[in-house]
Amino acid sequence: MSDRKRMKKVRKKRVKSVQKQMDSHEEKIQKEKGRLDTTKDYWRKEIDKKFLKQIDEDEEYLEEK
Repeated sequence: MSDRKRMKKVRKKRVKSVQKQMDSHEEKIQKEKGRLDTTKDYWRKEIDKKFLKQIDEDEEYLEEK
């Protein structure tokens, strides 16, 4: 039982940190001029590919009983 409680706590923290990373990436999209390897499309793809998927998985875990 304590493992489940610990995992909930860890996942809540991870959701917050991923939100912070998403905000950082969105800020880069708005402020930075794209370079060869880090274009604006690259930042959007990173957000969609990594962060949104991770948040969905964590929220599903937190909703389970």
